[in-house]
Amino acid sequence: MVSDRFDRFLPLAGVLAGLLFFVGLALLWNDPSSETGPAETFAYWQDNRGQHQIVALLVAPLIAFFLLFFGAGLRRRLAQGNGDAGHGSVAFAGALLAAAIFAVVGMLEGAMTNAAHEGQRETVYTLNQFHSYDWLGWNAAFAAMLLATGLGARRNGMLPAPLAWATLVIGASLLTPVGFFGFILVPAWLIAVGLWLSRGQTGLGEDGVASLG
Repeated sequence: MVSDRFDRFLPLAGVLAGLLFFVGLALLWNDPSSETGPAETFAYWQDNRGQHQIVALLVAPLIAFFLLFFGAGLRRRLAQGNGDAGHGSVAFAGALLAAAIFAVVGMLEGAMTNAAHEGQRETVYTLNQFHSYDWLGWNAAFAAMLLATGLGARRNGMLPAPLAWATLVIGASLLTPVGFFGFILVPAWLIAVGLWLSRGQTGLGEDGVASLG
C-alpha cells in the first residue's frame, strides 16, 4: 500500500535529515564568526564558493524537506496509545520552524557566495552577521521538538526510557548557555530516533518501555 510506504518513510526522513545535518556541519565548521573582520569574511566566502553552493542548493533545502516529513511522523506517533496530541503538535511546530530556518540558511549561503563572486564586500559582511546568529532560531526550534518528543515519549512509551530521557536532556540544554553542545548532538538524535521509530514500536506505558509491532 502507498500509505504504508509513506508511513515507513516518515521516521526514515529523520535519519536522512540527520546524515545531511552532519554533512552540513562539516562544510560550515569554519564559517566566519560575527567577530571576524570585513576583509577576512569577504575573503573566506570568495575562496570557498564551491562548498557553500553545495550547502545552499542541495544540503540545506534537503534537510528542510526531510524535517517536514519527520515532524509529521513525530506528531502521529506522539498521539498514539496514551499520548497527547499537544505533544505532537509542539514537536511538529518545532520541526516546521527548524525546516524554515534551514531554508533561510540555504538562501543566505547562496546570497553570500554570489555577492562575494561579484565583489560586494559590504553585502557579504552584513549577510554573514545575520548568518552568525541563525543558531538562535535553531536552538528554539529543536528545543521545542525534542522537549515535546521526550515528554510525549515518557507518556506513551514510543521511545525506550534512556532515549526519552536523553531527548529531554538534549532539548533542555538547547535553552542554556551550553546549547552549542546540545546542537551538535541533534543530528545524532535525529538518526537514533528515526531508526528506532522505523522499527514500528508501539508504546506500552508511562515507563517508556516499547515493544516491536
